Amino acid sequence: MPDRKGPEGGFYKGLIQVAAGCLHYSRRNRRGAVNKWRSGADYLRPYLPEHRGLNLAALVSSVDGYLSAMDVMDVMDVSGAGWPDLVMPIIA
Repeated sequence: MPDRKGPEGGFYKGLIQVAAGCLHYSRRNRRGAVNKWRSGADYLRPYLPEHRGLNLAALVSSVDGYLSAMDVMDVMDVSGAGWPDLVMPIIA
């Protein structure tokens, strides 16, 4: 991972945090997923819309949608609603 602590450090941290959020989501850990997605998106925002050939605008938009879905799930969970069925991003 080049430049991990340099000016692109936030880019790499953001990608790792988003990936960690996806792992937490797959394990049905709402708190972990939300925390990692939120911090990951925040790290990536300064690099929008595209960085190093990656469409970060689309990725951050997806993460924002996941956070919204989890907020809705949190409200609906009181009524017994299930886990949201989200499609995780593919970074190519």
